[in-house]
Amino acid sequence: MLKIGVISDTHLHTVNNALKELLKNKFQDIDLLIHAGDMTTVTVYEYLKNWNLLAVRGNMDDFDLKDLLPQKRIEVINNKRIGIIHGSGSPYGIEERVMREFDEKVDIIVFGHSHVPAKKDINGVIFFNPGSFRDSKTAGIIELGEKTDFRFVTIE
Repeated sequence: MLKIGVISDTHLHTVNNALKELLKNKFQDIDLLIHAGDMTTVTVYEYLKNWNLLAVRGNMDDFDLKDLLPQKRIEVINNKRIGIIHGSGSPYGIEERVMREFDEKVDIIVFGHSHVPAKKDINGVIFFNPGSFRDSKTAGIIELGEKTDFRFVTIE
């Protein structure tokens, strides 16, 4: 079983106690950390990369992060093709827009931008948005094993 912590839309300029607590308490046993954009600053990136970080840039990230991070990526993890992207535009239809960004087949798309936690199966692709660290105060966990499990965790 591989355990992945998933966060998005942290919108932090510096590492705060809520982020430290999330990593210490809810993500203490993760194997990987996915950040689906809008980290905002390199300071937060430097801290998060201690957790085997896979990240993409968001529309609110500063220029330094935009230089460091790709707009999207596909990672093969435990035989699952996981597309990671931030997303753009209105929350309505966001799944269709992020799907169009991937030419190759993916099993899971992790995205952010809408600040709304969501898990949807559309034509056999699981779309997973952990919600917003800042606004909905949620994050996600994906467990990849014999079966794949998705769940949301609350940030305190």
